[in-house]
Amino acid sequence: MAKYVIGVDGGTESLRAGVFDAQGRPLAFASSPYPTSYPHPSWAEQSPEDWWTALGAAVRAAVAQAGVSPGDVAAMSVDTTCCTVVALDAEGRPLRPALLWMDMRSARQAAQVAACGAPELRVNGGGGGPVSAEWMVPKALWLKQEEPNTYIAAHWICEYQDYLNYHLTGAMVASVDNVAIRWHGSDGPPLELLRRLGMEELSGKWPQEVLQLGARIGGGLTARAAAHLGLPEGLPVAQGGADAFIGVIGLGVIAPGDMAMLTGSSHLHIGMTDRPLSGKGMFGSYRGAVLPGVHVVEGGQTSTGSAVNWLRRGLMGGAVDYADLNAEAEAVPPGCEGLVCLDHFQGNRTPHTDPLSRGALVGLTLKHTRGHVFRGLVEAVAFGTEAVLEAMRGAGYSPTSLTIAGGATKSELWMQVHADVSNLPLHLTEVPDAPALGCAILAAVAAGLHPDIPTAVKAMVRVSRTITPDPQRHAVYRRLYQERYSKLYPALRPLFHAGHDHAPTPNGAPAVEEGASGQWAAAAAEAGEAARQGRQGEEGGGLPRAIVSPSILAADFACLGDEVERVLAAGADWIHVDMFDGGAIAGGNFTIGPPVVAALRKRAPGAFLDCHLAVQDPAKYVEAVAAAGASSFTFQIEPFLDAHTAQPDAAKRCAAAAAGAAELAAAIRARGMRAAVAVAPATGVEVVMPLADAGAVDMVLFMTVNCGFGGQSFQAQVLDKVAAARRAHPSLTIQVDGGINATTAALAAAAGANAVVAGTAVFLAPEGAAAAIGAIRGALLEHLPRATAAAHAHATLAAVEGAGPAAVL
Repeated sequence: MAKYVIGVDGGTESLRAGVFDAQGRPLAFASSPYPTSYPHPSWAEQSPEDWWTALGAAVRAAVAQAGVSPGDVAAMSVDTTCCTVVALDAEGRPLRPALLWMDMRSARQAAQVAACGAPELRVNGGGGGPVSAEWMVPKALWLKQEEPNTYIAAHWICEYQDYLNYHLTGAMVASVDNVAIRWHGSDGPPLELLRRLGMEELSGKWPQEVLQLGARIGGGLTARAAAHLGLPEGLPVAQGGADAFIGVIGLGVIAPGDMAMLTGSSHLHIGMTDRPLSGKGMFGSYRGAVLPGVHVVEGGQTSTGSAVNWLRRGLMGGAVDYADLNAEAEAVPPGCEGLVCLDHFQGNRTPHTDPLSRGALVGLTLKHTRGHVFRGLVEAVAFGTEAVLEAMRGAGYSPTSLTIAGGATKSELWMQVHADVSNLPLHLTEVPDAPALGCAILAAVAAGLHPDIPTAVKAMVRVSRTITPDPQRHAVYRRLYQERYSKLYPALRPLFHAGHDHAPTPNGAPAVEEGASGQWAAAAAEAGEAARQGRQGEEGGGLPRAIVSPSILAADFACLGDEVERVLAAGADWIHVDMFDGGAIAGGNFTIGPPVVAALRKRAPGAFLDCHLAVQDPAKYVEAVAAAGASSFTFQIEPFLDAHTAQPDAAKRCAAAAAGAAELAAAIRARGMRAAVAVAPATGVEVVMPLADAGAVDMVLFMTVNCGFGGQSFQAQVLDKVAAARRAHPSLTIQVDGGINATTAALAAAAGANAVVAGTAVFLAPEGAAAAIGAIRGALLEHLPRATAAAHAHATLAAVEGAGPAAVL
């Protein structure tokens, strides 16, 4: 009897296949990569044919490495990324490249979905949203509205998962998992949702059969598929689903009351319940997404491991390892002797869904050590998980255990604190590759090696150990949670939201509240789409190009590459890389150097890396920054002024500074980079105008805040300098940096800026990065033409009157 199964995990960058025995022990793994194309900002596409090629290569390699006979393989199953949408003809051939899950082109359509008020939207925070542009319905709506010929011709609109299974078996079926969690189909097709969107026909283009996880698909491998994979014809293929949720099966989390907690830079909580639930502060429930009769709830924390990493690397320079921090923190009593922390370093996903929230350390005294702060952050993350669980309990879900995987498992202290705070046992399993094992479990059921998923999980998933809560410590933590932690966010929220909650948007409407999306988000996305489609001028042709450059200082440095990819996919034009060397010009702050630029270039080969060096001696960095792959090198003018402080004549001092800066700019250009000069708020525009007049620089950057300090207010008086520069140079790239959001971007554009640096407004936008970038770009596009036209008119008048460029200042 065949005794081995194959689990396949189709990921974002590659497809990975594993061979397991009937007891869940892995014998071998193999992977095969495939490319992603980015035809426009915020778009991400893959070729389905590449998936098929990778599947054959990975399965053949894994079977060979395992040393098993293909005839000894009993079944296989596949999980894939969720919401990777394909349009196929009747024979399963793709009509266009697939829209990858991270593709955000459908931001405007997502806003339309959220605004329609259909009852199926209750799974989105009880109907309060948000609806993501990643999901099936917004992507399908985009196809209908933007590529109607493709939409009409499509016989099938389905998932990556469905495409592979069709070509494996010849049967077009959908997974109950994908349908429930991201198609709004927990109770069958979302017919009312489709009706309100005017796309009822989509239900006929979706696969007409929805299978439970582990069900056999068709008659197994076709002859073509068997030859491609090197496996027997007719081999059973089991229905899989979305990678993270199949991973939950691989952790053995299938029974009501169980919860999986996946840890890393963030925490993801996926729990099982025996009845439908929905409510504010959670996502779900999704009926039957894993097992019939079992509902799934979902929650998440945005900055957990990343906050701890910030402490070790950001504040301690990586000079201490986690073992030492854990040892020091273990000597600190629960409650950290009065120190309590808020873990919202990158905002909060659940239960508050507030991207403007921030981290906090409250109650510091001179007695507190780094061990106190480390333990305080660990306790804050555990309290944050308790807040998620409290929201779920309020909706009627109370987990009985937590099965944990990921980075937090490396810290005994962290796991024990989690157990003590939640008063729940924490389980750890033997096999860390949970998605592949989850598929192996489904394959084993389809092959008859085990009669059902619960039996298979019992045989194939083993808990390696359990951390049990300490009742006395739980009593202490419960009091601390209720009396201190739970009061932090309500107390600090007014500070976090100061200047945000009632700030006007470009169309004069109130700003979007928590979790909402509607006409403003749609308008912002529409403006961004207009820019992406080229409905704007180009540099040198009268209207400088509108440029949104997110600053990575606002990103999560624990997953910087992912963050940069996310905003590029959301429509960012450039990536702004601030570099401080600890000098006085940036207030003594030190950030990143050329190695980070090199890493970003490797991660995003096509990105425009807009590097701004607030350093005292920029010349010494030119070679290294160029070698790292920078696209543009912006230097501060102030060091050149400082070099001539002995010169009493202001005009001569400016001229000398400009001469030195022009020499540096020439060296930057010689290395293949664009050269740009930056001006601090207190520095006059007259210092840099000679550089622009001579064409020595490609861009002038005006700072509306001082370099190196966060939380500063936008200094609107700087815009007078922007306006002067634009009048003198109608086609010059003029950038504004500091305090940029949709409102201040409109002010900057009205003064004449065509490029803005936006950090928090993009990385932590409540409406999502794509909508925020669209709103900022929309503000530029709305106000820039008038400022540029006025500048052209002014320049023409000056030329007619015989005035030189300086006269227009």
